[in-house]
Amino acid sequence: MNEIEVLEALREPERRAPQDLPRHLPHIVTVGRYRIGRVLQRQAQLWSGQARFSHVAASFDDAVAQVQALHLRQPIDALVGAGASGAWIRERVDMPVAMVEVRGLDLLHALKQARLQTTEEAPHVGLVSFEAPSPVVAQFDSLFGLGLVQVAYQGPQDAAACVQQLKARRVGAVVAPGLVADLAEQAGIASVLLYSDTSVRQALSDALLLARHRRAERDRHQRLETVLHQLQDGVAAVDEHGRICALNPRMAALLGAPVEALHWRLLGDVAPALDMARALAGEEGGEEVVQLATRTLVVRRAPIVENGQVTGALLVCRDPAVIQRADRSLRANQRQRGAGVRWRIEDYLGSSPAAQRVRQLARQFAASDATVLILGESGTGKELVAQGIHRASRHAAQPFLAVNCAALSESLLESELFGYEDGAFTGARRGGKTGLIEAAHTGTLFLDEIGDMPLALQSRLLRVLQEREVLRVGSTTPIPVDVRVIAATHADLAAQVERGQFRRDLYYRLAVLRLATPTLQMRGAADVAQLARSMLARRLGLGDANALAASPHAPVARLLDAVLAHAAAHAWPGNVRELDNWVERLLACRHYLDAGTPDGMPDAARLQEIFPECVALMPLAAPTAARRARLREASRQAERERVREVLESVGGDQGRACELLGISRATLWRRMKGAA
Repeated sequence: MNEIEVLEALREPERRAPQDLPRHLPHIVTVGRYRIGRVLQRQAQLWSGQARFSHVAASFDDAVAQVQALHLRQPIDALVGAGASGAWIRERVDMPVAMVEVRGLDLLHALKQARLQTTEEAPHVGLVSFEAPSPVVAQFDSLFGLGLVQVAYQGPQDAAACVQQLKARRVGAVVAPGLVADLAEQAGIASVLLYSDTSVRQALSDALLLARHRRAERDRHQRLETVLHQLQDGVAAVDEHGRICALNPRMAALLGAPVEALHWRLLGDVAPALDMARALAGEEGGEEVVQLATRTLVVRRAPIVENGQVTGALLVCRDPAVIQRADRSLRANQRQRGAGVRWRIEDYLGSSPAAQRVRQLARQFAASDATVLILGESGTGKELVAQGIHRASRHAAQPFLAVNCAALSESLLESELFGYEDGAFTGARRGGKTGLIEAAHTGTLFLDEIGDMPLALQSRLLRVLQEREVLRVGSTTPIPVDVRVIAATHADLAAQVERGQFRRDLYYRLAVLRLATPTLQMRGAADVAQLARSMLARRLGLGDANALAASPHAPVARLLDAVLAHAAAHAWPGNVRELDNWVERLLACRHYLDAGTPDGMPDAARLQEIFPECVALMPLAAPTAARRARLREASRQAERERVREVLESVGGDQGRACELLGISRATLWRRMKGAA
């Protein structure tokens, strides 16, 4: 019993008919006629428990046709071929092919066998190879004087001529592939098959590895397509040549063909509008609007990079109607977008007629979608009223976005309000940017200090209010928006219109509903005291000013009342911000103010030091030069302490600190320098 027979005997229990093997095993097809075909079939039985084998007893074009037909019935994971026919098939099918290779030692063994079969009438040994004689064999023959006759053939059409050439050159035995070997036997020439059993077994082993890899790749594609099947968007993946390797039913429907019919077709041929050349070149594209037949699609292309190399590209096609529905759904449910809305109309405190009128008008305006213009000095609660109107309106669940028109340069304000397209200008963010007008869609946009908006932007804002659409910087496609605008200013817009500093048409667009916020001086001492107590309660962590009396902080509340009593005639030029400044200062200096007084009320001299604004209101003797110096130093110290506390409370944001303190950046820097 030879080696092959022993192996076959050992593997006998594993042998099963291909149809009986588990379907999860890879499917390998051996291809060959004549002698090589019989060897392939015999050797394939050694792997019968590891793969499902089929055999195609054909060569060249007939083999290609049979392989493709078999693949349609039962997907093939790998092929095994040999010689000219194997090379022919490998060039014409899109499947991995393991070739039976001619090895040096096997060739020497075959030549030795052939030499033993030569005769005196035909003493030469022939060696037939595909396409061209081997120069290595020719060199070997010249060194050892074997007298080999090398002949090459190109295909089945000249195999018979090849045999006749061998006979004419007195070749008694030939080492050749299967077709030529069989033809030589028919012509009376002894033959030895070029391929040894060892080479065939190695090819089958290689095919098994290729088949397992192909099977794993196909399983991965099936899992991917299962995931893609669940997506509403049309998704397709192409390989590095632009051939479709995976897609979902939605994409197949867009392309107008079944999924199976589109696999491995060039996407550029199926739909030229969806060409992936730029993505396959490594370019990350943004979203584009593409017309595919009668459909308008939003398309995004991206390269697939593996180990630093582009191995394919991904295409996502979205229906604009789906995007719009999702956008509406997100905006309706994403209440956290309005998390910046802190105030309600009821938070505009005060019992004065002026405060009551503001609340009444704000509630009335909240029931309308018309634009609102809020007029009032800085610190009179214009943004509080704007937030209250938004929160009481039908837009309450939608975004409330605010921008200070005086705080940004013209170009920066333009990009913040209107957004820009990718590449609109040097330094533009990749992919572009959504402007505040667009982001506030279905919500409210609050334009603070509208009187400081540049004239060029006023005309663009007017178009938004008139046409209800916004045009990004660098774009030619307007975007429809549904946004309510509330504007505010401390300036006299009517006077600015007369001076040509503000567009008249925009003024009338903004001032459909008008509301004026009164100053603290206009509201009276009762409102000032109510506001101050509310600010104190908030800083002390109490939810309500009414809780002050029963809390451990009651002495501070009484101290505050005493301070405000001395300031009854104060004009409050800084309005609410100034009042908040006083409350903070009181908390910082409360122990100094009530020290040494039996009733806990502030000492007049110390009160004058901490609150120099009250000097003109208090009946004190004219201070000496030394006392004036102490007062100035106390005032500066209070200012420095105030700056330090405000900066800490806003995390070092100097712009926000200036806004809270009601001072310019230059003044802030000067006070910071003094604090240092």
